[in-house]
Amino acid sequence: MNINNNMDFMKFYHERSAIILGGCGFIGSNLASALQDCFARITVVDDLISGTGGNRCNLDGISADFIKSNIQDVCNWGSAIEPDSVIFHCAAKNTHKWCNLHIEEDCKINYYPQLSIVKELHKLPTTIRLVYCSTRTVYKITSNTDLTEFSDIAPQDVYSIHSYASENLFRLLLPKQQVRILRLTNTYGPKQRLSGEELGLVGELIHAALNNKNYQIFHNGKAMRDINYIDDVVRGLLSIAMIDDLDYPVIHLGGNWVPTKDVVQCLSDITGWVNYEYNDSFSQTFSPLSINRAKQILDWQPLVNLKTGITNTIDYFQENKNKYEESR
Repeated sequence: MNINNNMDFMKFYHERSAIILGGCGFIGSNLASALQDCFARITVVDDLISGTGGNRCNLDGISADFIKSNIQDVCNWGSAIEPDSVIFHCAAKNTHKWCNLHIEEDCKINYYPQLSIVKELHKLPTTIRLVYCSTRTVYKITSNTDLTEFSDIAPQDVYSIHSYASENLFRLLLPKQQVRILRLTNTYGPKQRLSGEELGLVGELIHAALNNKNYQIFHNGKAMRDINYIDDVVRGLLSIAMIDDLDYPVIHLGGNWVPTKDVVQCLSDITGWVNYEYNDSFSQTFSPLSINRAKQILDWQPLVNLKTGITNTIDYFQENKNKYEESR
């Protein structure tokens, strides 16, 4: 991501301490790259837990202090926090089926660490800013209308319950001016996890196209998905941390609302992938996330179209295949 022309980012992050929890993962490592372009002083905290996408290769070429630690062990990384630090909380094991079968383990990864973080931040200046990456799956499933930040909450699985609980823990126990929450939709791009379980629909499609594997596409590819290229998500993360105060700390980063068949066709055009079939089995269409608040407060909207995003993603993985064949 090239942000050298954004002087607001450069001015805000220059020489500022930026701590990325889960910084070896997909979103965290792309964020680290952008922060490096802003000359921030970067600390990455990651325990490289299997299934989270944490990969040391994701930090290649990035100048950051790396601390291998569970984020819950604040004693290992808390000394990096300064009075004007921004803490980007990108750490999670985002597995919506696995979590329902491993409730306690999911809680240990996706909720318990927040207790230690809150306890530590209570001791520190309120000028520290915490940006927490949450998920669209905290909402009640609907296909009738755009989801706003005030739509009905009905978490769809244990992971989503823990994400929403984490949001509320931060909002309840930390000063208002410290907390910023981004609810993300399906994010894709370079460095995303392409092996293991539960890659998400777009991840599965990219993996199948790169490896010319067979894939069945439900609902004849008509089911709609809200997807967002990583550069747009990183831009949103950088932007929300710069806001001095929010009346309500939750903002959406919605993406491009497209039918699955458009993603498939784009992948086919770029890679030559032909080993896919459409069938009429039902597939849920999910409402898009409204980005009205993001436009108004952050001056943000997605800028990368589907073709450009998929092309960039395929180019990256074709050039860096060896790094991700055994990706966690």
